[in-house]
Amino acid sequence: MNEFTPEQEQFITEVVSRICRRHADVIENLATLVHALTMVLVEKRLITLERLDAARKHLDLAYDITQALQVRELIKNIDDLDAG
Repeated sequence: MNEFTPEQEQFITEVVSRICRRHADVIENLATLVHALTMVLVEKRLITLERLDAARKHLDLAYDITQALQVRELIKNIDDLDAG
């Protein structure tokens, strides 16, 4: 049973949408700045492409671990709801 009125649901949807758009804007800006900084560091030979590739692999692994932990937490929450 839904405890929200249609107006409340619409308001919540709009707020979540705005938050998501704002986060996307911030992430896009950050990515642009990181890309520019990386290009300068490579151009000035302060970092190598090999080190960048190693960093990418570390980030990929960290992302995979985070995803696995989130799935595990979601399963735990579902189990808790089923038990309660």
